Amino acid sequence: MTPLTAAFRWILDRFTSRPTEPLAGSDPQPDRPLYVVGDIHGREDLLDAVLRLITRDAVKAGCGSQADLVFVGDYIDRGPDSRNVVTRLMGLTKETGMTVTCLMGNHEAMCLAFLAEQEESGSLWLSNGGRETLQSYGVFVPLRLPDAAAQNALRKLARRAIPTAHLDWLRSLPTLWTSGDVVVVHAAFDPDQTREDQRQDTLIWGRSAKFLKTRRDSGPWVVHGHTITRPLAVHGRRIPVDGGAYAFDVLSAAVLVPGCPVRYLSTAD
Repeated sequence: MTPLTAAFRWILDRFTSRPTEPLAGSDPQPDRPLYVVGDIHGREDLLDAVLRLITRDAVKAGCGSQADLVFVGDYIDRGPDSRNVVTRLMGLTKETGMTVTCLMGNHEAMCLAFLAEQEESGSLWLSNGGRETLQSYGVFVPLRLPDAAAQNALRKLARRAIPTAHLDWLRSLPTLWTSGDVVVVHAAFDPDQTREDQRQDTLIWGRSAKFLKTRRDSGPWVVHGHTITRPLAVHGRRIPVDGGAYAFDVLSAAVLVPGCPVRYLSTAD
């Protein structure tokens, strides 16, 4: 590890969420066994590793095809293998035999905004890992895009390089998934709003101050990514799953079995 990488990880470690001890209370009651995987960020190697852990755990538990497998978003950007990650996720139901759901993350939203020519979306996405995603699709990205014309030229290249099937898949991603008393989102869930009244910017971007700060011992169990949390642990009825794939080389999954305490699987184990 280089001194620069070590310093970067030290800064991230200082400012990532650190949950306190969970509150005592009932356990989650999804309709059936559930595995929820955290933010992948272009790390196909970690995706492979966590899928092996999930498959082994499901076989041991005897649930196999009776389990749900949910991904919380942020499949692309930062890491080197965004294209391969998307391809893998698109065919995962057939591969695993499980019912697979992939949610929309803010990085997928930024990518789609860039391609749709939304104002200032280009610089935002490219500076947050979009450069690596385009490179995984074979698009050369200059170090500088001096003007709107240069950004539009890059956008045209991106539209030609990213397969239509991938774009259609990204556009189709839902922002919320439920099972029993469990809700899965990418970033946050407003505890003062019903599931039907949740704002998209809350679900995708986490713009709800109460979500991370308020410990709840009632209401739905909420599984989420987006905020790197070290170590991963249940916080009241909030279950974080983003262990920092791009920053700390760790991809994790929460295991929720009806009536049982939450467990974590981690590629770091």
